[in-house]
Amino acid sequence: MKIIDILEEDKMILNHHFISKKRLFETMANLLSDDSAEALRIYHSIVNREKLGNTSLGNGVALPHGKCLAANEIRACVIRMAQAADYEAVDDIPVHVVVGIAFPYETNEMHQVLMKETAFLFRQHRLYKNMLLAENKKQMTEEILKGFQLCNNWS
Repeated sequence: MKIIDILEEDKMILNHHFISKKRLFETMANLLSDDSAEALRIYHSIVNREKLGNTSLGNGVALPHGKCLAANEIRACVIRMAQAADYEAVDDIPVHVVVGIAFPYETNEMHQVLMKETAFLFRQHRLYKNMLLAENKKQMTEEILKGFQLCNNWS
């Protein structure tokens, strides 16, 4: 499984106005959930993971995630900020793109590979720049797919 297999256009927000990490995580949880109870579980799992260490990847991208879903579920979202935000990133570069992933409570090697490959994909500067230029969700999806194909050609 790859991130492009689970990422859907209705799980994308372009030009999100960043207020705080708390509000960002609430937005992510609502985007990834089916109902308010699930949104609360997703929110708390992301916050608890963030407490363990900052989930920024550097280069203007963050990858917050949490374990909170049923066994065979994985959900992902992409949020592009209207302006770069202070995410307390590891490299002190403000974050413009956030990729959120909700994993099952019990993860396995497949989930670890998905996380590693997703981090590698979204660290690519060319993809980052193209995501910033995307004018709509369809273009955003196309840029992520192109980035994925380019990364696969490198391996």
